[in-house]
Order: sequence, then structure tokens, then C-alpha cells
Amino acid sequence: MKTVVIRCLEELCRWERPWKELTENLEYPEIFSTWEWLQSYVSHMFSPNRQLFVVLVIDQDRCIAAAPMCIVQQPIKWMRIRSLQFILSGTGETNSFYIHKYVHYMKALKEIFNVLHAHRQEWDCIDLHNIHSLDPVTGLIGQACGSDYDVFSHSRSITPYVNLERFHQGKLARSRIKAIERKERKLRNDLETRLEIHVLIEERTWENLIDMHKERWAQSLFGVQETMRFYGDIISKFHELDGAHISYIEINGSVASAMLTFSHKSKVYLYITSFSQQYMEYGVGLILLNKVMEHYLQSGITEIDLMSGTQEYKFFWSDTVRVNNHIRMIERQSGKTWLKAYTLLQVNKDHLKSLLFEKAQHRRVRR
Repeated sequence: MKTVVIRCLEELCRWERPWKELTENLEYPEIFSTWEWLQSYVSHMFSPNRQLFVVLVIDQDRCIAAAPMCIVQQPIKWMRIRSLQFILSGTGETNSFYIHKYVHYMKALKEIFNVLHAHRQEWDCIDLHNIHSLDPVTGLIGQACGSDYDVFSHSRSITPYVNLERFHQGKLARSRIKAIERKERKLRNDLETRLEIHVLIEERTWENLIDMHKERWAQSLFGVQETMRFYGDIISKFHELDGAHISYIEINGSVASAMLTFSHKSKVYLYITSFSQQYMEYGVGLILLNKVMEHYLQSGITEIDLMSGTQEYKFFWSDTVRVNNHIRMIERQSGKTWLKAYTLLQVNKDHLKSLLFEKAQHRRVRR
């Protein structure tokens, strides 16, 4: 085995074919690991304060593993640190080290960590964001880095999903779904309504989704030009692969709710949804989601990803979740006691707040 470190986009582009061959052979493939997603992100959203640091593991001229990472300058309180992170950030992604499904995971991971350790003078810590609990690589990270690092881990979010291979209709929250169906009947009785599910994205419907999202959210992701260019690029790429679609409700000739979905392998991502405030009383967002779920539950795919978040409506259809973790690793002999102390405080912040609250409550009772 040998390793290659890539530090610029031009060099990375030369590895397009091996990257595609690798990510086509992951045990737990995600759309975010694809060359299309990575190339679009680096082209449009990769900020100037980041430096590529991609590690490839090569065996007999075949790329068997990849660490898609970069070095980031970031502030922590009164200090600035150099953090080694995954490249993708802010696109709803899950991240991981990519290892060919027929390769021994631990052996490949150790090759990656040997390279990272050899370059440890270039950063202060390793931050692995949004690395999810079901990925078979996740549980091996602490073991692979050996005794050279202190490892801090805590959960940051959860992602509800539906595994169709184990799904049963009895798991649905029927009373909630029936209430949504009543809303749909009322909507159709009151107004001229048309639904389109899983269709190609046209300029009009895409622009309507953007406008509704910007109207709903003051800090809409569509308010940033770089983000707009990224989505325009990634939608175009996945259109060619039959992996980008839109579903929408049209009322009196105008789009009232829309949902962007991506498909990869046998998985679909309910990626972005938005609805008009004008029809909030009808619950058009829930009506659309119900129709989209009906479609995909019968489509032959194996998984529906409802994307990160704990909104109650997601659990009308799902009772299974992935936990998305943040793992921070700091070299034991680095002398960065302040960073370790700060990290330990952040990891236990919620627990400490709970303890302080309980203590305050106890004092009030005693008084």
C-alpha cells in the first residue's frame, strides 16, 4: 500500500475516475461521497480560509480508501486554531472516511491515520463533523488512531429515516396521517389543486421553491450567491443521472409547496422543502410530504432519508434514527491543555447545565 496527499483542486481532479470507482463500492454509500457532490462543493463553496488535505490509500494502482479533508483556520473564544476537518460543510451532509467494502477497514484506517499523524504539526486538532452512527467505519476511529490522541465524542443531531427492507405499515402514526388526509380533502374542495410527485425540475418550480424558502427564513441558504451556484451545479449534474427531482402542490395556478429530492443508489433524500405562508391553514407542507412518502414507500427503493432534524412531523412516518456525531481528536503529547479542557467542557455542556439547574431547584425547595 502507498498513500497520496492532495493539496489543490487541480491535482484532485486527476483522481476523478479512481474516486468514482471507490465510492461506487462503499458498504454504506451516501450521495455526499460522490464525485459530483464533492466537485461542485469545492468549485463553489470552498472558502479561502481552507486548504485541501485529501489522503488517498492506493493498493496495486487501485484507490481503496480516501480521507476527504481540509485544514481550517477557526476561532475558539479568544484563540484561533487550525482544525483538520472533512471538506463538506453546510449542505446537510453526513461525512466519513471512504473505504472500499472489500478492504479490511482497520488496516485502511491505520494507513490514513499514519499520514495524519506524520503531518500533525500542521494542525491543532482533528474535527470529524457529522459522522453518523450507522457507518461501519465510525466505531473503529478511536481504535485506529491508537494511543497518540485523546478522543472526545458527542452527538450533535439525529436523522430520522425509513428502512424499507424492515418497514411495516403498522409503524405509521395513522391518526396523524389521517388528519393530514382530511386537510387534503378540504384543500381540494375549497381550491383548484394539482399535485406533481417526483418530476423533473423546471426553472419555474425551482424558482418558486427558492422564493418560498427566502420568504419563510430570514437566513435562507438561498440568500448566498455561492450556495445558489452550488445547487444549480449539483442539480444539473444529478439531472443527468436521473437523481434530482421535485414534487409540488399547485393552487389556482401557483406553486404553494415544493420539495427537492435527490436519489443515489437505492436511497432517496427528502432534501429541501418549502411552502407558501398564504396556505398555511391547509397544511400544504404536510400534505405534500404525505404524498411524497406514499410515492417513495411504494417505489422499490430501500431507504428514505428525512434529513437531520427533530421536527415532530418526521416521526409520523419514521421511528428509526441515525445519530450524527462530532469527534474531536487532540494529540496527547501536544501540550494543548487549554484546548482539551475547552473541548471537555463543550462535550459535557448540556449535562453540566442540567446539574446546575437541579442544584438551583434544590436550593429553592430548601428555602
